Formats: sequence, C-alpha cells, structure tokens
Amino acid sequence: MKIEQFRQARADDLKAAASVLEKVFKTGINTSPISLAAENVKTSCPSLMDGSNNPDHWGYTIEDLKIPVDTTKHLRPKGIDKNKVELTLDMKLIANFKQWEDLSDPFIELSFNVAVRGISASGLHYFCFHIDKHDMSKKSEEPHPVYHLQYSSNPQSDGEFDYGSTFHLDTPRILHHPVDFILGIGFLTSNFFPMAYDEIMDQSFFPGLYKRYQEKIVKPYFHTLASNWDYDKSKVVWSPVSDLCPLLL
Repeated sequence: MKIEQFRQARADDLKAAASVLEKVFKTGINTSPISLAAENVKTSCPSLMDGSNNPDHWGYTIEDLKIPVDTTKHLRPKGIDKNKVELTLDMKLIANFKQWEDLSDPFIELSFNVAVRGISASGLHYFCFHIDKHDMSKKSEEPHPVYHLQYSSNPQSDGEFDYGSTFHLDTPRILHHPVDFILGIGFLTSNFFPMAYDEIMDQSFFPGLYKRYQEKIVKPYFHTLASNWDYDKSKVVWSPVSDLCPLLL
C-alpha cells in the first residue's frame, strides 16, 4: 500500500468514528475536530518536535473535542452540577507508515490530554490526566515508562486556584499501552459514559474497526512486554483476558 492510500484509510476510519459518536450522542457532541483531523491526515506531512519531517510519516491533531460525562456518582466537592460535567480531549500523534504492519512501536510522538470540568457555585473544578509517549533521549530522575498515564494538575493552577486541603505533586506515571483516537473512544467512553460505550460497541462495524487498531497498537506493546520471559501460552492459567483487560476484543 502506498502512503497516500494509507492516509486515506486512516482518514476514513476517523470519519467512521465521528459518525458513530454522532449517532450515539446525537446532539451532545460536535465532531468537527475529528473531521478536521481526517482532512489533515490525508494532506499533511507532520513535523516532529525537532522540526524535521519524513514523507513516510503520518498523523493528526484533535483539539477541543468535548464529550459528555455520565459517571458522576462520587462527585467531589458536593454541589457540582451533574448535568454540566464535560470532558475535553486534545491529542496529537505522529507515526511511521512503514512500521504499521509489524510489531514495532507504532508511534513516534503521542500526546493524549484529557480535562474533565465541573461547575459549582464556587467556580470551576478540574480533573486532568494524559497518556503520552516520553522522549527517552531526555534523562529522568525516576523510572519513566515510555508510554504512561499520569494525572495532571489543575489547568488554572498558576496563582489562581484555591487548593484548600488538596495536596498536589508529581503523580506516578502508570504503565499504559499507547492509544490513538479510535482506541481513545473506547477508553474515554468506557470510563466516563459506559452506556455510550455499550452503544458504540453495538454498532455493526465499529467493534471490527476497534479490534484492527488493537492489533496494530496494543498487540505490539503487550507482545514486547511478554518477550521479557519465555513461556508456554498453553500453560497460562490466570483470569480470562476479558477480566484482566475488559476493553480487549
């Protein structure tokens, strides 16, 4: 497959994802950021952080995509309006087309940034985290998984945020497999709007699309981790995979 065909296929997948979200959320979501990303992946050769680019690179950026939040059972502080809790996704990925068909790391750069915002009489409240790829050329004082999930500080913390009794510091970087937007849909909806996740997975074609992206992104990650040991797959007796990782199809 040529890079142009590959880009078109990724764009078509993004458009398919946007269509599913529109169908499930109806008026609760604006998918224009996804449509812009689909056009971008078809036409542009993304530049890396160092300014370089390569004709075999592809990628996209999704900015300010808002998704409703339904998991509001344990909201704190009390007084937050449950009907006005909203999730915002900003993400960017760059990958190498030639590494999509093997068990290589599929991404060169990845940032998947999520902010959940609630409103109370006292103002705005935030819960933030990100999944990203660490630049391993940069030294770190602690063990730093190349892909990790980490909770982030309040985006309004520069001299304006009243921390009260809250204690903020660098939180642990939790080992996590990489995600693109297709896998990100499953991650976000399953955690923040489970009914929507069930509806998305009931769509006739989406589970197949989701599984194909797991094959290209999640499978290389776990195969690489498993390669640290020699083992006989037939002797694996732990809980079913569906219990250990319910999002794996």
